[in-house]
Amino acid sequence: MTTARRRWYEPSIPRSGSLALRPGITFLELGLLILLAVLVLSGLLLIYSATYYLARQVFGDPFYFVRRQAGAALAGALVLLGLWRMDYRRLQRFSIPLMLLGVASLIAVLAVGEERLGARRAFSGGSFQPSEFVKPIIILYLATWLPTKGERLREFSRGFLPFLMVLGTVVIPIFLQPDLGTGLLIGTIAAGMFMASGATWVQVLLGLVLGAGAFGALMQVYPHAMARLLDYLEALKDPEGAQGHLGVVWAAIRSGGLFGRGPGASLYVLSGQVPLPHSDSAFAVVGEAFGFVGVIGLIGLLSLWVFLGFRTARHARDAFGGLLALGVALWIAWQGLINLGGLTGVIPFSGIPFPFISYGGSALFSELIGAGLLLSVARRRGDEDLDRRGRDRRAHLPGAGRRGGASGL
Repeated sequence: MTTARRRWYEPSIPRSGSLALRPGITFLELGLLILLAVLVLSGLLLIYSATYYLARQVFGDPFYFVRRQAGAALAGALVLLGLWRMDYRRLQRFSIPLMLLGVASLIAVLAVGEERLGARRAFSGGSFQPSEFVKPIIILYLATWLPTKGERLREFSRGFLPFLMVLGTVVIPIFLQPDLGTGLLIGTIAAGMFMASGATWVQVLLGLVLGAGAFGALMQVYPHAMARLLDYLEALKDPEGAQGHLGVVWAAIRSGGLFGRGPGASLYVLSGQVPLPHSDSAFAVVGEAFGFVGVIGLIGLLSLWVFLGFRTARHARDAFGGLLALGVALWIAWQGLINLGGLTGVIPFSGIPFPFISYGGSALFSELIGAGLLLSVARRRGDEDLDRRGRDRRAHLPGAGRRGGASGL
């Protein structure tokens, strides 16, 4: 009898008690929750530090931005709790309707969305951005759809091409807004899920070629993207003399030293030199206010959360759960890396916010939805472990299996 090699997302049975904390919760869930709470609260502190002066001058309320972000955090937390308690497998039936709704909202925002800085990305005064909510939707859809393809996924016409069509229906409207950073982020998440589902090396290489071609075309179509790329290349030539957004961010981070100036004492932020300090450039505020120690601490917290996300995917009870958890972990990991890479000059600046930290109600709300999906997968893993241990204990009880006069056969 031959045994098929287990794919990464298929159930693996951990040692008894390895993940359980007590009935109803696991160490995995507890770790994800604690880290998430620390990250969100740190974000609120950072937003207050970066905006209290501006909010007091413009709105007469130093807590204006913090209050809005806290409202999004509270709403997201309620959805997170609901998803955490729900069996994630029940969400599969909603993947197609949600996908259709998400694509429709992306198309609608192009027609009737509010235009800001040359882009149409949001409805309702800028408070609702469909591209943020499409992130968990496409993860849910791909986690549902990819396992159904089986070995056909490795074929061009029945695997790779349909995947490109699904991805294109989402990223093309986002590119047209234009929001190149979010479109590329979703592309990398989807590509990671596709590869984990059994893509061939030929498909991977072809995807890289197509991705590079799309990137080059976008640079030609959108002048602001080319300007950011040129700014990045100039900074690489002369890091000490870097100009524009990147130069100011570097100066702010360097000025923080080892332990920082302290909350509310960020000179570059208070003087208005750092653009969007509470959103796109939030990490510059961390560097100036809390120094190198704060930067490393925040990176460590997010890295540990992502690690637990990948661990959840590794121990998921089925392919759908594994891909769902993997998609969320990839989302947060790539978003953090892209933000940090842009602010530190490793890659061109993209305007992608730092997860759980940067200001933005739609972004935080959708990230908490993703966290709820991840917790649901982790919870079902824990339920299965508890059920298995219960069956093991019952199997060793005296007289187990011999009720009703059965002979034990």
